[in-house]
Amino acid sequence: MKVLIAVAGYGTRLYPLTENQPKALLPIKGKPIIDYLIDGLEHIKEVDSIYLISNNKFYTNFAWWLSNKKTSKKIEIFDTGSLTVEDQQGALNDCLMAINQHEIDDDLLILYGDNMFSLDLKRFIDFFNKKQTSCLACYELKNKEDAKKFGIVEINQDNKIVSIEEKPQESKSNLAVTGIYIIKKQDLDKIKEFYEKSKEEGKLTPSYSITFFIIDLFKNQDVYAFPFSGEWIDIGSMDDYERVK
Repeated sequence: MKVLIAVAGYGTRLYPLTENQPKALLPIKGKPIIDYLIDGLEHIKEVDSIYLISNNKFYTNFAWWLSNKKTSKKIEIFDTGSLTVEDQQGALNDCLMAINQHEIDDDLLILYGDNMFSLDLKRFIDFFNKKQTSCLACYELKNKEDAKKFGIVEINQDNKIVSIEEKPQESKSNLAVTGIYIIKKQDLDKIKEFYEKSKEEGKLTPSYSITFFIIDLFKNQDVYAFPFSGEWIDIGSMDDYERVK
């Protein structure tokens, strides 16, 4: 299994902290945010390669971090070429570029580098191995009112995805999309197909994420969701960062 960690954003809502360093390298309790993800992958035997997707502006920051990071995993940094907020292409485009550049032909775990969570990713991978389909992990919100802030997943008794709604006013469940996905090897070509279709329809924007691909995928085949509780936070604002710091 390969891993993509998306860290190519500019974190503008955390300015001035992220004007000269990437959000994923901000410190939380003595170590960078990205370390929590890498350390969480360390014990997982299935994972043999990790690719960080960085913009060009912060490429050297991640290169410095990697030169000092102790890990048994093979880590490479992929440069999207983006230098400014205005020329970024979005997570879907960036992931597809990395898949093509590194000729990835394996089951693929995709993580967003500004997420912190208590989920043991080995449990999620075991769930994927049991279902043998593309999957996403979803967080059990404690307060259903918070559903208005997130994409919300509805599942059946077998954990198969029934619907995904973006920030619904009236939610059908308390399961939030988290930016933690496993794409089955056989579905990787479908990312390119979805990208090309979205481009032709004029729908591609920098906000287009892997979740949009999952929404399209589950309409045509079985896709499963793995609910988890404990802790999860998407560090999208200064308030979020102060809360976890």
